[in-house]
Amino acid sequence: RPGVSVTGLGQKVIEFIEVVVTCDVSRVKPAADIYWRKGPDGPLQTGTTSSGLNQDHKTFHLQSTYNVSFTRNDRSTKLYCLVTRHGNKTDVWATAYHTISVACKVLKVF
Repeated sequence: RPGVSVTGLGQKVIEFIEVVVTCDVSRVKPAADIYWRKGPDGPLQTGTTSSGLNQDHKTFHLQSTYNVSFTRNDRSTKLYCLVTRHGNKTDVWATAYHTISVACKVLKVF
């Protein structure tokens, strides 16, 4: 079973400020695809994916980066990374998620 982790999100994200998140997948065989989803019902999105063969020459490691921004409506939304069979986005092998904490953007008034 692949190991999946999502990184790149701090304790809070500032609304409307784009952040870059990364999904790392280890021990996947054969090649797989990575999709991103904001919330459990959001549309599947693709990021920029790179892959490589592990030292065992049998399994792959994958990494996907995804640029995303949030609003205050996303305050307790989960950002999901889904690992699927290559070419079949409905065959999900593994998922990871990060719960979003959104800080409102403060506009200074002079």
